[in-house]
Amino acid sequence: MQPLLGEKKKLRGVFGWWPLWQEVIPLEEDGRPDRALIVANLGAGVMIGIRQGLSAIMTASLIFTAAGVPELSDKFAFGITMMWFSSAVSALWYGLFGRMQSGLIGINDVIGILWGTIGGQISQQVDSAQIFPTQLAIIAVSTVLTGMASIIFGQLGLGKLMLLFPAPVTSGFLGSIGFFIFKSSLQISSGVKFHYLWPISFEDFLQPQPLARVGCMFAALAFMRKVPPLLVKAFPYPSVKKLGGLVCQLIPLFAFYLVTSLAGIDMEELTDQGWTYPKQGSSSPSVLWTSRSLSDADWNFVRTTLPSQGLIVMMSVLCTMTGVLGISGKFPRGPLGDPSPDETIDYDRELLTVGWVDLILGLAGGIITFHRLGSTVQLRMDGGTHRIAVFTCSIFCAGLFLSGIPIGHLIPTWFLGGLFMNSSVSLVTDALFSFRQLPKSKWSFLGWKLPSMEYGITIACIVVAIAWSPFAGIFTGLALSVFEFLWHSSQSHPVSGISAGHLSVGRTKRPVWELRVLRREGDRIVLLFLQGQLFFGSADHLSHTLATATDEARLKYCILSFARVIDIDASAARQVKTSVEKAARSGVHVYFCRMTPDVFQELSVAGAIKSPDPALRKVLSDRGINFESWQKAEDTPATFFEASQAESSSGIATFPSRRRMTCEFLPLGTGKFDAFDTESDALDYCNDLLLEEYCYKDVESYKKAYRLACKAGDRLAEGDFEDMHFLPRGTLDRLKPHCEVMNHLPHYQNLPHDCEPTLYFIMRGAISQFEETQNEDVIVARSGKLQTEVKGFTGRGRKRLRARFPPGHVVGKTSFFLTNDGVVDRKVLPMLQVSSRVSGYAEVWGLKRSAWDQLPADLRGLLQDFMLFQLADDRQHALLIE
Repeated sequence: MQPLLGEKKKLRGVFGWWPLWQEVIPLEEDGRPDRALIVANLGAGVMIGIRQGLSAIMTASLIFTAAGVPELSDKFAFGITMMWFSSAVSALWYGLFGRMQSGLIGINDVIGILWGTIGGQISQQVDSAQIFPTQLAIIAVSTVLTGMASIIFGQLGLGKLMLLFPAPVTSGFLGSIGFFIFKSSLQISSGVKFHYLWPISFEDFLQPQPLARVGCMFAALAFMRKVPPLLVKAFPYPSVKKLGGLVCQLIPLFAFYLVTSLAGIDMEELTDQGWTYPKQGSSSPSVLWTSRSLSDADWNFVRTTLPSQGLIVMMSVLCTMTGVLGISGKFPRGPLGDPSPDETIDYDRELLTVGWVDLILGLAGGIITFHRLGSTVQLRMDGGTHRIAVFTCSIFCAGLFLSGIPIGHLIPTWFLGGLFMNSSVSLVTDALFSFRQLPKSKWSFLGWKLPSMEYGITIACIVVAIAWSPFAGIFTGLALSVFEFLWHSSQSHPVSGISAGHLSVGRTKRPVWELRVLRREGDRIVLLFLQGQLFFGSADHLSHTLATATDEARLKYCILSFARVIDIDASAARQVKTSVEKAARSGVHVYFCRMTPDVFQELSVAGAIKSPDPALRKVLSDRGINFESWQKAEDTPATFFEASQAESSSGIATFPSRRRMTCEFLPLGTGKFDAFDTESDALDYCNDLLLEEYCYKDVESYKKAYRLACKAGDRLAEGDFEDMHFLPRGTLDRLKPHCEVMNHLPHYQNLPHDCEPTLYFIMRGAISQFEETQNEDVIVARSGKLQTEVKGFTGRGRKRLRARFPPGHVVGKTSFFLTNDGVVDRKVLPMLQVSSRVSGYAEVWGLKRSAWDQLPADLRGLLQDFMLFQLADDRQHALLIE
């Protein structure tokens, strides 16, 4: 019990959680007990204990007398004992091990109704001497099964599924419970049975006595709800705020007894007129175990009722979870004393806590218990904020169980109805006005904007629950939520954005003549950004979108980005394949990029993707996908499309599981690629195809030399370099003696970064300019907590590609001209690495800052103008990067 004595952090136990002292007793800031709050909690516990005691009488009546079987009706007193015992044990158990310090679990009328129905079946198929033992056996078996199922579900983590419950369904569930309490309030106070929300017999309801009791109930309700705020406003003291609600609840009861005493009306007369329950107490506590003999039960009949018991089990588990969900929805923040008031409720632990007490009660002679939504809400509203209130309720019920006090004879029915009605008003108003927290729909009626479809789900839950049962309302709400999801998904546009090749280019730096061609012919490339969850409901919309996008005469290439696609199912993947084939027949080639492993696998299995490029294969291989037909690396020559370690701008997360592909891919080096890691890679590929067709038909010799240097990996001659940038011939010959010529640099070789600032003139191969991310371990740790992948800015291998520079360009300009005095932080300067694209190795000339200062004045002047042109050209290219 150490946690109860002084720990400040919640500790888990086998049955749930160990309580903390600050959760049991309200404390002042200095650690002393808050006497006013203690009194409020004790009073709230007593009030809920009264409700639990009377609810036990009602539940016992449903189980043992509702079916009209004499053998069960004679055991009504026994049933009251069983209910009080279950209420006392369950309240004590949750007070000890429950997470919500003001939460309450107890018996429920819904399950009592089901058992009463089974009791009517027993009388028709079982001997009279076996009716009572058989009913007890069914109750015991279903209670034990409920406990075992709750424990198993909790251990398997199925409680977390309740977090997927749509908010409108939860709101509708709360509203339907409120309407049921409203109906019970009218029925209890009037003494007339109700059908839905109206009395079965209006003649009986309109008699003076029922109407007087209903009038007293509403008068008490108004007093309970309206007077406390006025008291707080008139007397703004903490004690008034804490105790005002409880006092206002008890004043109508005291006033009733005062009036009846002055009028000389005794309790028997009140009972005869229906103002109190009949004097029906419980039997001796020991009868709970001495009068039951399960061996006399008809166990064959018990076995035939297992399907019905399975329904009771599932409904009980569902009631547990919806009860927790409703309580946490009504009170999203824990009360004072809660060490973690904003912590999300662990639904699995709640199932374990309830499961263990149900298992114990089933073996000890009790019945199924679960979270009492209405009672918990009322307890909190009455001022029950700590476990002492729950313990008080348990002690009160235990006292009833041990003493056999006829509590129903002492509490007026209208007062009990008023207490129920107070909870009902709170729940119903929250549900009916929940549209205020929802967005408006696009439809209007007579100029008024109608609430959203989600509010309609809430109303549907309430209506169905009133007409049939709360569970039918919940299932209706879930079905409508699924329908709403499918409707919105089918109506939402699968494309979040669009771009074209003349507006965006890849990260490979291109000379001005290529950029001019891409600006002129780039609209032949369209880039579509898909979004959301692509499934069978949106397949037709997706197909129509792709058909519309690719139905243009000038269009030649369509790039589909799946960066914002959550998932895609087989139906949508097959529809994409059909659309791709249709586009190909029209002369439009479709390419894929930025796919998660799951999306890639669905598209590959459907046959939409045939030939992923090497960079994508490397990324997906690192993510756990095996390529059965992947050609060995040594059998594949280096090409323009091979990737370096830093040349994927998307993030990588490593997963230990390995998934085996069931589709066939074209080997590397054969065919054309149709899938890429990033939009930049796909744009580079399509740009290269456009340039091959529209740029290099009849061009100058230096442009042909540049093209060969990029395509075949040839060295770019000094003269061609100079012609590219309008430098006088011989400029590089004069520059070369001042440079460090670095030849045969292998792939992935880093160029010096922390030494003297250096300009690098690229003569062969390509240089990747990338950013090395910092604190990636922190990002990876966060991704693990959130159970998601590291995306976007993190790059691959702690690197993010900024640009790739082919032959004929100069890199290192930023650090070279800013020098140390102008650099904010050297960590933000891009790093340089030899790319595996373009050539098998690289040749660069390094001009250090010290050598620059020793250059002849005219040569330095030429290079300064050249560097200004290069910097401006880099900026121009940056504006076009996607």
